[in-house]
Amino acid sequence: MSTLFLESQYHRAFFIAALVISISNLFATFLQKRTDRPQNKWFITLLVIIICNTVAEIFTTIFEPLMFQNSLYYYGLLFSHNFYFYFHTALCPMLYVYVCSVTGQNRRRTKRDTAIIMIPFFITEFFAIINPLCDCVYYYDEQFNFVRNWAEYLIYGAAALYFTLSVLQLLFSWNSLTHRKSIALTYLFVVAFLGVTIQLINQDIKTELFAEAIALMGAMIAIESEEDRLDADTEIYNRRALQMDIKNILTMKEEVSLIYVKINNANIIERVTRSTNYDVFSIAVADYLKSIVPKYKIYHPNKECFVIILSKYDNTSVEKLIIDISLRFNEGWKFYGTAFKLDAIIMAAEVPSEVKTYDDIIYIADSIIPPSVALNHAEIDWIMRRIEVERAIRNSLIHNGFEVYYQPTVNSNDTKIHGAEALVRMHDATVGNISPDEFIPIAEQIGLVDQIDDFVLNEVCKFINTYAPNQYKYDCINVNLSVIQCLQPDFLEHVLRIVDSYGVDHSYLNFEITESVGAEDYDALSSIAHKLKASGFSLSMDDYGTGFSNMEGIFNLEFDVIKIDKSILWNAEKGERGRIILENSIKMMKGLGCKVLVEGVETEKHVKLLQSYGVDYLQGYYFSTPIPKTKFIDYLSN
Repeated sequence: MSTLFLESQYHRAFFIAALVISISNLFATFLQKRTDRPQNKWFITLLVIIICNTVAEIFTTIFEPLMFQNSLYYYGLLFSHNFYFYFHTALCPMLYVYVCSVTGQNRRRTKRDTAIIMIPFFITEFFAIINPLCDCVYYYDEQFNFVRNWAEYLIYGAAALYFTLSVLQLLFSWNSLTHRKSIALTYLFVVAFLGVTIQLINQDIKTELFAEAIALMGAMIAIESEEDRLDADTEIYNRRALQMDIKNILTMKEEVSLIYVKINNANIIERVTRSTNYDVFSIAVADYLKSIVPKYKIYHPNKECFVIILSKYDNTSVEKLIIDISLRFNEGWKFYGTAFKLDAIIMAAEVPSEVKTYDDIIYIADSIIPPSVALNHAEIDWIMRRIEVERAIRNSLIHNGFEVYYQPTVNSNDTKIHGAEALVRMHDATVGNISPDEFIPIAEQIGLVDQIDDFVLNEVCKFINTYAPNQYKYDCINVNLSVIQCLQPDFLEHVLRIVDSYGVDHSYLNFEITESVGAEDYDALSSIAHKLKASGFSLSMDDYGTGFSNMEGIFNLEFDVIKIDKSILWNAEKGERGRIILENSIKMMKGLGCKVLVEGVETEKHVKLLQSYGVDYLQGYYFSTPIPKTKFIDYLSN
């Protein structure tokens, strides 16, 4: 009896330690409010199971030495044993469900599939429940010896099955998890397995529940702790969390819907209140979104965007959510005692049918969408097209996807060749041919226009070097300059290095600056223009008439040629007002000592009209469309 009593005290120490650890884990989980996600709920379920098991085992160590003294202790022992099996039978199945929740498998599984895979658990739990009636799991013989029965082996078999499934689920999902989660789950399995193994080898060392409690403590620290994933102010997931969860979704080929809520006028608070505290409206919007969807489905990747992720098995309707959110943004938001109207774009995208990579997902979150696109409700199409064009630009720079075309310019008086404008074209194997009007503005925004400009200048210099103007009888080639390129600190030195490396006479190059782009930068461009002209290059203002004409710029930059946009010529055909504008524009430019080139010449009538106004050069489809180098050489030869 004394030996049994000492053994019970020894065992009780393991169980009390496991109980203290599990209760501490549970307390920390609730204290840090990690209770919302399904993953959190299954973790809490595991802790409760361990706590119930340890409590049952503690009472077992109390009743077991005393069961010979009083029948009440004996029945207490039976009750504690049954209570233990009720919960312990659920431990490995719940561990499997927890692992599936961490890896995201639960989101991808239907309720029917979940019910089928849990059938072994339901069966074994049933046997544990009815054990007091039929002793199918265990019983005490006449000498009060504990005897395992056939159903207990079923319980252990089911436990081994679910433990194995948990390990396989981890291995299957390894690449979809963060390194931290993968290692934490591995730690959980190893520690739990060692605890069970030690207890199987030596029944006097009750390490199973203690090891399971330690394993869950590791999971709590490494998996359940989400401080690095949460936005401190809004208490919803941040950009890092979005990255990790999207990686899991894409790796596991899960189908989800994304709802983007993009605030276009977030700076209204700064303008009106003189405060840069964007968190005020972020908290308000986050609180509203948390009222319509669980907060663990909401992400805040940047200060002006929220993303909601919905699984295809969610009961929430994407269309209804978009309508509800849109209606809320039609109302005012109150900050600092004042009602503000937040302008928001709400849009949905399907993963992976519409959006296939994390970069695309975050690109949508970070993109500034033009009002015209939002008005037509074509946001996702516009963004995806932009993504395609960006990729095509980068690929073309690497794989020689750009080509220089030449559109001839002619002398107005005899329509003989004057030169050509070098125009870049892009050919992408995936997207196809892309217009410069589409890819040049994007190249400027992503900082790659300099490389494109350098490519064009190099190609033009190669052309002039190979097909000399004095042999082919043309005066110069016009090369477009972006203002971004012009404002680089070493711009002139860079241009000179390229041109002089080919031995090209500077007078054969005419650089064009677009008026509508460069108007606000004329002061900064003035010194560059003077240096270009001092180096022997010619200078043109391109597309005169498309922007706010800056006469000060025309005076200060001393353009050699003014290129009048085709819209002015075409409007001159429509009425007297247009002709007056065209004629007087030409007179003014000529009076300033500039030569005039008119674009968009498409008919003989255009030619005669412009000749009558004394225009110097003509350019347009009447003479030629932009053509590749080989065809331009034929054009010069003929």
